[in-house]
Amino acid sequence: MKVSILGGTGRFGKGLALRLALAGYDVIVGSRDLKKAKLKAEEYSKICNCTINGLTNVDAAKLCDVAVVTIPWNDVLEFVNIHKKILKDKIVISPVVPMVERDGFFVYNPPNSSMAEEIAKILNSDKVVSAFQNIPAKRFSNLNETPEFDVIVCGDDDNSKDVVMGIVKDIKKLRALDGGPLSNSRVVESITPLLINISILNKIRELGIKVI
Repeated sequence: MKVSILGGTGRFGKGLALRLALAGYDVIVGSRDLKKAKLKAEEYSKICNCTINGLTNVDAAKLCDVAVVTIPWNDVLEFVNIHKKILKDKIVISPVVPMVERDGFFVYNPPNSSMAEEIAKILNSDKVVSAFQNIPAKRFSNLNETPEFDVIVCGDDDNSKDVVMGIVKDIKKLRALDGGPLSNSRVVESITPLLINISILNKIRELGIKVI
């Protein structure tokens, strides 16, 4: 399966690219800048000793079976709208969390509904699935760590959700949990700023979630 990580040159994109490549997926790292995408793909390939390719976001979206949108939250809706013809028939994973910093802490700041639902509205698609919102990027991008976290997966199309849950399960030590319909994404997204605030207040390094 070919998975493209659009805007995949950041820390979370790096972690996802590395771990998916190690799990046997055909991974493409996308960027607005082709040179940057290729440089990052080369860097990631050396780290995991496997092949990761770098392309522009547009070409990466065209070639994939599954697109993971790791664009910054305040730019992601414009990005999806510009590229909706390419993305509308793809399974699209949203790990995006809209949040802002206020007085040293982080607050959930959705535009209307959850970011995943807003993406689905633009694409007019039930293939949008939310996942990975609560994964701490720094730990995830460090292959010396194997964080044992749960990933809540929400979506309205059962087949698309099953595909994404399968992707999660293929990443070592991650557990996929069915979170129900896409509308539940707003709850899952809102957990992330809470985790960051708990980390700040209690001086605990990057936190994820584990349901027990």
